[in-house]
Amino acid sequence: MQIKTLIYFLLISSSIFGQEIGQAKSGNHSIKLLKSNNLFKFVYSDINSKAYNDEKSFNFPNKETLYSIIMNGFNNHNSHQVFVLTDKDTVVKFEYNKVRGVVWLKINHNNLKNKMIGISAYFNKEQIIKLFGEKA
Repeated sequence: MQIKTLIYFLLISSSIFGQEIGQAKSGNHSIKLLKSNNLFKFVYSDINSKAYNDEKSFNFPNKETLYSIIMNGFNNHNSHQVFVLTDKDTVVKFEYNKVRGVVWLKINHNNLKNKMIGISAYFNKEQIIKLFGEKA
C-alpha cells in the first residue's frame, strides 16, 4: 500500500511541476528547463541565497525564441549584456563574459511585481545546449 501511495504522489508531482526538458550543473548550482502546459519555466539555483538549494524561476512562452536569443549571445565574442522582457513584470538580463577565450553566461532575473531578484551561476555554451535538449 505504501508503494502505491508513493507512486501516486510521484505522478501527481510530475504533472504539477511539469516535464523536465534539460538540466545543467555548475559546481553546486544548477539550471533546469521545464515545460508546463503552454509555458516554459527556466529554474536556477540563486547564488546569492543564504538558503541551501534556493531556486528561482521565470516563465516564457516560446522555447525556440529564447534559445535563439541565448545562442546568438554566445556568437558575439565580446563581453556584453542582452535584456529580455519575458512578461509584463519580469526582466531577464543575460550577461556574457569572455574569460580566457571562453564565453560564459550568467542570468540575472528581476520580477518587478513581487520584487524578487535572482542570479544564476555561470554556464558555458555546451551546458546551455544540453539544457535546451539540443544537439551540439
